[in-house]
Amino acid sequence: MKAFFLIVAFGITASGGEPPIIFDNRPESGIPLEARAQETVDVRSHGALSDLVGDSIKTVRVRYFSRASWASEKQVREYIAGALTNRSTQCYSFQIWSQMVAEPEIECLIDFTDGYRNKVTLAEHKPYHEGRLLIWQTEACFRDGDGRWWFVSLFDYFHSHHPAGDRELSHEKTPK
Repeated sequence: MKAFFLIVAFGITASGGEPPIIFDNRPESGIPLEARAQETVDVRSHGALSDLVGDSIKTVRVRYFSRASWASEKQVREYIAGALTNRSTQCYSFQIWSQMVAEPEIECLIDFTDGYRNKVTLAEHKPYHEGRLLIWQTEACFRDGDGRWWFVSLFDYFHSHHPAGDRELSHEKTPK
């Protein structure tokens, strides 16, 4: 009886029918497991995300964005570009916020430049990883080319630039 239930639950019939195919491009909820499992000993800030990435990024591929938060792809593009160059963000090697995060508002895959990729694999003798950027509201996670995850505070940037941000809470000068 159990085997029959499992087969029916997955939509496969005894007559060899196809399982249901569902398109779901939403990212997984929460912090990626490999980011949470990362060992951390350094509790200081490592500066702005823009300092961390420098000129290492060749392409940012937006895999997902929440249409409930963003009215257009242009708005998302500008927000990501700003987050990657803004000086008010802060990076840490551990999760700095206490609240749980659910599905990110934006998920990106990062292609690094050949120079950066060669530095990681040849000069540092580390395996190369595709970059990843997950953005919630005031928090983000970024995976660099050597697989290290960075936990990013976007508090001021969010409140200065996000459609739902409260400009009064930001310490950053609001753009005109």
